[in-house]
Amino acid sequence: MDEKIARKLQNVQMAVETLKIYQNDPPNELTKQYGLMKFDENKLDATARLSQYIRLSLNTNAETVVKFMQQGWRLSKPDLIISVTGGAKSFDMSTRLRKIFQSGLVAAAITTNAWLITAGTNAGVVKEVGEALNKYRYKNRKNGLNVPCIGIASWGYTAGNEQLDCQSTDFPIDTSTTSGIYPFIRHHHNQIIQSEKNDQYLVRNYIVKDKQKKRCDLESNHTHFLLFDDGQPKADTVLPLRAEIEKYSRNTSIETTTTEETIESLIPIVMVLVEGGPSSIRTICEALDSNTPVVVIKESGRAADLVAELHACYTENENGNGYPTRPQTGLVRGSSKETEINAILTKAQADITGLDEVKNNLCRVLNERKQLVTIFKFDSKRHHGNLEDAILESLFNAAKFSDDHNEQNRRTAELKLAIAWHKFNYAQKYLLTDTTISKWKEDDLRHALVDALHRGHVDFVELLIEFGTSLEKLTNGDLKQLYATTLTSNRLPVQDKGRNVICTRDDFYLDYLHLIIYNTNKHNKFSRLDDNIPLGKGAPQDLFLWAVFLNRFELATYLCSKTWNSSIAPLFGALIYRRAANLELDVDIKQQYEENADQFDTHAMSIIDRCFDNDERFAVDLLKRPAVAFNDVYPLQLARKVNCRSFLASKCVQKYLNHQW
Repeated sequence: MDEKIARKLQNVQMAVETLKIYQNDPPNELTKQYGLMKFDENKLDATARLSQYIRLSLNTNAETVVKFMQQGWRLSKPDLIISVTGGAKSFDMSTRLRKIFQSGLVAAAITTNAWLITAGTNAGVVKEVGEALNKYRYKNRKNGLNVPCIGIASWGYTAGNEQLDCQSTDFPIDTSTTSGIYPFIRHHHNQIIQSEKNDQYLVRNYIVKDKQKKRCDLESNHTHFLLFDDGQPKADTVLPLRAEIEKYSRNTSIETTTTEETIESLIPIVMVLVEGGPSSIRTICEALDSNTPVVVIKESGRAADLVAELHACYTENENGNGYPTRPQTGLVRGSSKETEINAILTKAQADITGLDEVKNNLCRVLNERKQLVTIFKFDSKRHHGNLEDAILESLFNAAKFSDDHNEQNRRTAELKLAIAWHKFNYAQKYLLTDTTISKWKEDDLRHALVDALHRGHVDFVELLIEFGTSLEKLTNGDLKQLYATTLTSNRLPVQDKGRNVICTRDDFYLDYLHLIIYNTNKHNKFSRLDDNIPLGKGAPQDLFLWAVFLNRFELATYLCSKTWNSSIAPLFGALIYRRAANLELDVDIKQQYEENADQFDTHAMSIIDRCFDNDERFAVDLLKRPAVAFNDVYPLQLARKVNCRSFLASKCVQKYLNHQW
C-alpha cells in the first residue's frame, strides 16, 4: 500500500514538472495541489478505494491535460470514450429505466475498455453513473477490475475544496508511513510531513456533510478528478475545455505520421444524454458538429425528451439510411414539419428555462446530423432494452455517416467496432464477405487479427484467417503489443513481479521455460528483435505461449491446434499452468490453474491417441523424435517432468513403453 501510493505521487509530480502544469493563482507557479483522496473517515488500509485529483489552471490546454492523464495517472489508452451529460440536479427517472441505464452503461464500458467522462459532481446523472460503478465494483470485487471514470469539474464550484488544498492543515487527514522509498518525497513539503526516521505522505479525507449553496461536492465513485480553476465558482466554465479534452483524447498514443493513418486510429467516442437543460443542449450540439454520435435516453425528462421528439420529427419520412421513404412536395413537407417543431418547442419551454437561447442551434444540428442521433427507449424492440446496443448502433452510424469519404477507412472503423463488441454475425454478414474481401488491405486485416487475438475472440480469428490473413504475417511488434496491452490482472504470476506490472515475453520465458527451452545467457533476447520482422513459421507457437501466459485458456486451446506439433504444445500448456499454481497464493485461482493444466494433459492424450488410431507407427515415431517447433524437446521427457498422467497413460505411450521393455 505504501509503495503504491508513493509511486503514484511520484508519477504525478514528475508529470507536473515535465509538462509544466500551472496553478491559477499565482499563475506562474507549478501546481502543488494534487494527490489521493478518499470519501470517508475510516482508517486507511488495503481495502480503501482511493481517487486521484489535481487542481490546475483553466488555461491549461487540452493536449497537456491528456498527456498528464497518460504520464501522471498512467491511464492506458481506451478503446472507447463515453461522455455522459445531462441533468446536474436531482431528477425523476423510473426505477426500471435507472436500472437499465446503469447496467447498460457499465456493460458498454467493460466490453470496450472505455473511459467514462462526466462532470464529476455528486448530483443528477453523474450520481447515477457513480452508483452504477459502485454496484459493478461490489459484484466484481474479486476480479479487481476498475473502469476509469474521470470527473472534469470546476475547482471553485466544488464544495469542500479546502479539504483538497495541500497548503491547508486544519482538516482531518490520514497518514501512512514508509521507510526509505522514493527520496523525492522528502522534498515535496506540501504533501509530506517530515520525520527523522521515515516519510509520511497524505491521503486526504474528502467529506461534505452539509449542502453548500451554488456549489456541489464530488461524486465518490469516480477514479480521477481534473479540477480546473479560473477563480470563479461556476460549473459551466469548464465545458469548452472538457469538449477539447474529449476530442484530443481520441488521438492519444498514436504513433503514425500520415493523415490517413491518423484518421484510422481515432478512438471512437459517444455522448449519452440523460435529462438535462440548456447546458446539455449546447454540449450535444458541439458534439454533433464534431461528428460525435449521441445516444438520447428517452423518458428521462427535459432536454433528452425534447431532443427525442425533435429527432422523430426530422426523421419521420426517412428510412434507416437517411433517405425519404415517399415523395412529398417541399411546401407540404416544410409547412407541416415547421408547425410540429414549433409546437414541440413551445411545450418544452415550461420545463427548460433558457431554451430560446439554444433552440435554433439545436434544430439546425438535428436537421444536419440526424443520422448521428440514436434514441434509446427501454421498452422498444429496436434495442431490446439494452443501452449497450444503442451505443453500438450510434458508433456504427458514426462510422457510416462520417465526413471521411474514404470507404476503406469507414469499413475499417466498422470492423474495429464489430470486434470490440464481439458482433461476429454483423461482421460475417456485412464486412468480411466474398464480395468485400478484395477491397481489404492486407495491413488492415493484420491489425484486425491482432485486435481479435487481444480480445480473445476465437471466431473472429478464424474468420480473418479464412479471408486471407495469417498468424505468420504478424510481426514481432504485434506480439510485443499483445504482451503489453492485454489485461494484466488476469495474467499468470511471475516471480518478483507485482500483479499489475506489465511483463514482457522475456519475463515469462525466463520464469517458466528457462530450464527447458530458454537460454538464460541471452537475457532480453526478444526485446532486441526488429519490430517489423514477421513472426513467420514460429508464429503459432509464439502466440500459443502468449495466450497461455496471459491466461486466455480458450484461445490457447485453439492456437494449440495451429502449432507444428499439436501433441506437445498442450504439454507446454500443462507445464506453465503447473508452475503458475505453485506461484499463486489465492486458493481458488491456484485450483483453476491446476484444472487448466489437467485439461491440457487430457488434450495432449486425445491428440496422440487420435494420431495413434490413424497410424500407429507415425504416432510412436512422434514420441521418439524431438519437437522441432519447441526447441527439440522430447515429448516423454517433458510429460514426465510435468507429471502429465493422462498423456503417459495414453494408448500410444503405453505401446511405445511396452515395445521398449
